[in-house]
Amino acid sequence: MKQLSDIIRHIEENKSDLEFLPTGLEKVDRFLEGGFLKKELVVLGAASGKGKSFVAGHIFYNIAKAGFKSAYFSLEISSEMVASRLIGAIANVSPTRIMTSFLYGDEVKAKNEAKAEVSVYEEFMYFYDDLYVLAEIEKEIRENNYEFVVIDFIQNIMVNKGDEYERLSHAATSLQKLAKDTTSCILVLSQLSNVVAREKRDDIVEYRGSGTIATVCDLGFFVERNEIIGDENIFSIKLRKNRRGISGQSFDFIFHHPGGAITST
Repeated sequence: MKQLSDIIRHIEENKSDLEFLPTGLEKVDRFLEGGFLKKELVVLGAASGKGKSFVAGHIFYNIAKAGFKSAYFSLEISSEMVASRLIGAIANVSPTRIMTSFLYGDEVKAKNEAKAEVSVYEEFMYFYDDLYVLAEIEKEIRENNYEFVVIDFIQNIMVNKGDEYERLSHAATSLQKLAKDTTSCILVLSQLSNVVAREKRDDIVEYRGSGTIATVCDLGFFVERNEIIGDENIFSIKLRKNRRGISGQSFDFIFHHPGGAITST
């Protein structure tokens, strides 16, 4: 039990707990008055192939650039691909071609310059692609004192619990507690429920497998692809849940091919 005076004193003594982590998505950061917060569980949902990993990589890099010790747990693609996407976005070169070193002329120079730029922040970026068991992921986060964590994606987390609903509910509540225990911000990627993905419903917040994912998160986002104009793909990031205040906001951005850079419209 705590009294109000105890809570207020704790806030004053631990102001770093409320430190903002800038996502680099200017419209989102402005609306959230600075970005994500430590102790928050954030969920970014999208249908398969809609760009949630690209968005997460953009956020991961910008938070690392701000000096926060960050970890990217990829339960789907390799760490090499995650890193190639960071470099490709800066160099404006296809991440697949960067990973395979299949480059032409000026692309080699652009890749090397981008690699040098990313390497400046190496001490703040850590990558995992070989951990799937929730307990092992939790252990790494606790032992390494990460301030920001991406888990890509929650449906691939392995938990020894009953059916899919029970497994994902346990994973979501465990990650919510982990964010608070470690004073970190955890960004979890998720597929959307079949209803949302198929019908594009704006009146419900539902991620695939368990309603608990939406219930326990502090911020819940959906990504939707819109029109494609040349090498630019306009997409929206919709804030569907916001424990801090107003939700229902939609923010438009441009995804630039072939590298995958993300800029405001």
